Amino acid sequence: MHELVLIERSPSYYKTWPSLEKTIPELSVETIVDKYQGFEGDLIDHFLVENDVADYKQKLDEFLRYKDLENCFLLHLISNQTLTPSQLQTQADSLGYDIGFCNGKNLAVYSSIFHEILFGHINELVTYKNLLNKELLFPSKEVAENYVRLHDEM
Repeated sequence: MHELVLIERSPSYYKTWPSLEKTIPELSVETIVDKYQGFEGDLIDHFLVENDVADYKQKLDEFLRYKDLENCFLLHLISNQTLTPSQLQTQADSLGYDIGFCNGKNLAVYSSIFHEILFGHINELVTYKNLLNKELLFPSKEVAENYVRLHDEM
């Protein structure tokens, strides 16, 4: 399954969390939120990418206009073991892998990296912070799958 997701994130919002404890002491909360390129934030809109290229291009253009607004960014989510659609291979940059869920029906977005590694309390999961790339995502599918296995065992 492929989905385009438009998310808004405000770094100053996270300062208001009273229990927010970062696991990377040398970075401020705002820096972590700025660097992190996963799917944590407020879901603005989503679109299931199917075979209709015209619908996809129309929705992508609409999302790109929103993306120009401050604090909005566009993600292309791939779940299961499918490949990136050909129309995205030249238009998108691969930043890494996040683990979590995005439920458009409930406007729910949850990132395990954000909540359980960057701002987590379970040492076994927090240790994965040392494996994150510069976007604070997993650098490979293998690392992400290893994390999921550990997470599921807990």
